[in-house]
Amino acid sequence: MSLEDFERFRVRVLEDGVLQEELRGPKDVPGFIALAIRLGAERGCHFTEAELRELIREERKRWLGTWV
Repeated sequence: MSLEDFERFRVRVLEDGVLQEELRGPKDVPGFIALAIRLGAERGCHFTEAELRELIREERKRWLGTWV
């Protein structure tokens, strides 16, 4: 993945309410990741499961750091 691809996808999600609703659908992390990868690829933004998991892990650590 290029971080540019993921960032481009993230911006599209922030701007697209329908896309946000789609990404709220999965009830578990594996389902969310699979859907995000598919939706990203459909929009020309390519990233892998491992790369997305790492980004999620980093964001979770950052978020927890604000509370602990």
